[in-house]
Amino acid sequence: MTVLCVVQARMGSTRLPGKVVQEVGGRPMLRFMLDRLAGASGLRTVVATSDLDRDDVVEDVARLAGIPVVRGPEDDVLARFVCALDAHPARTVVRLTADCPLTDPALVAAVVERHLAARADYTSNVFPRTYPKGLDVEVMTRDALVVAHAEATDPVEREHVTPFLYRRPERFRLVNVRQDPPLGAQRWTVDTPDDLEFVRRVVARMAGHRFSWEAAFAAVGDHVSAPAGTVELVPAGPGDAEFFRACRNDAEAVRWSGTGRAITADEHAAWFARALDDPGKRVRVATVGGSRVGTARVDVRAATGTVGVAVAPGARGRGFGTELLRALVADCRSDPQVVVLEAVVHPGNVPSLRAFAAAGFAPAGERDGFRVLRRPVHEPIEVA
Repeated sequence: MTVLCVVQARMGSTRLPGKVVQEVGGRPMLRFMLDRLAGASGLRTVVATSDLDRDDVVEDVARLAGIPVVRGPEDDVLARFVCALDAHPARTVVRLTADCPLTDPALVAAVVERHLAARADYTSNVFPRTYPKGLDVEVMTRDALVVAHAEATDPVEREHVTPFLYRRPERFRLVNVRQDPPLGAQRWTVDTPDDLEFVRRVVARMAGHRFSWEAAFAAVGDHVSAPAGTVELVPAGPGDAEFFRACRNDAEAVRWSGTGRAITADEHAAWFARALDDPGKRVRVATVGGSRVGTARVDVRAATGTVGVAVAPGARGRGFGTELLRALVADCRSDPQVVVLEAVVHPGNVPSLRAFAAAGFAPAGERDGFRVLRRPVHEPIEVA
């Protein structure tokens, strides 16, 4: 079965104009990426660019690489993908972006394989993100893409192609591919001159364009770290199960919970196993200097994320609750999945109410005797 791989590319980047034709490995960055993808079997690659004159050069680079091109509206990238699908029919579509020249064809194949085996509507390796940013792979069915094109009205959903799908896990079957340890803090994408220089160093180190992402990481190592003393959120892993349960079953957490009771080991194990790689749930561990200080979860439905957080008993009273919430807002801001965050808090839980208020959550009524708090994800947090 042919899989259509659509690479979106344009010259009009705001932060680094013309980045897709900047030199990488002795050729335009787009050409470098297309040459890497040439090693992937079963993929039919198409470049989707805008119909603006300035993107003629994008078409030239693609055609010189032997890759067909479709053109459409600059900002309505979803429409460009449907144009690609009309010109090159397929049941499965891969979305890649030309600012990710280190895309690994073996990883693309792995995500496609998982997508087909799971009979998913949408599969990626970014919910949660455990691969370096710049190795993003998204796979969807033709039918799901057509539905998104017909129904999406939010400009963000039109520009970024897939948010209509992953904002609605209650409607579409979403699947994720992950690896351990999580490396999502690493930046391998090209948005800035510094990013471009990093990618050039990687390519020079690897001496060619046929190398795996694992070999590249072994060569360059970890080049991003959080500032000392800051709260960092990382995707939870199997080894965090008991920590999550301990935080949830602490006496104070039980006191203010919706059920008013502790969670049994069997209940927790079943929930954690389902939630860990569910793209509709963001399950995170809060760490400071590598030590766990709390947990966070966001359950997504129709682009609204319902928040649950807990500070570990031994870490309370040091401001970690507010910092954890601020880090959670930043985590949700890193992609367009969540538009609004919502929390339901017991009115007697004054420390939590204060922490949510400090993180920019505002009162939004009551529900079953609990306070409802909300904040738009993309509004800035005002620090007192």
